[in-house]
Amino acid sequence: MVCWLAVWRYGAAAILLGGLLAVAAAVLVVLLFNPNHDLSVLERTSATAVVTLLAIPLAVQLRTLRRHMRDAARNFVAATESGVRLRLTGWSRRSKGLAEISETVLPWSTIRTVTRERRKFLYRSVIPFEYPLHVYTIVTATGAVAFTRECFPGAERAAMDVAARVGASFS
Repeated sequence: MVCWLAVWRYGAAAILLGGLLAVAAAVLVVLLFNPNHDLSVLERTSATAVVTLLAIPLAVQLRTLRRHMRDAARNFVAATESGVRLRLTGWSRRSKGLAEISETVLPWSTIRTVTRERRKFLYRSVIPFEYPLHVYTIVTATGAVAFTRECFPGAERAAMDVAARVGASFS
């Protein structure tokens, strides 16, 4: 159910970002507390400011990546004999305005179709920007369940599996 390759990639990226952050912290310690260098106070202050400005985005990205790792490990959509078993919760859904869905099963008899639509989402940050994502939607008799590859790594494959079972297709 979990796409472990994607989780491994998230983990490798987290290790890389953590390593870069550790190097930045070590440089800060050396700049601030090592008495054996010939830097003036102005040089030490400006170097500390530059390293800090480089380290802050690394720390923010690492925090965001850890949220994605948690979501990737917890969320799933799986086709079973009785229906579609799914759990879609976490930060990646809330950040896109998608409703959280605790673990549940959608019986095959209630599923009408599966759709794919390209939508733009706003990434809220210091400099906000829009980015496109495919949104897969399982349409049932009583509502719809939308998810993206940011909700969990195997989203497209799961949507194609469900679509194949109900006789729907998308390109």
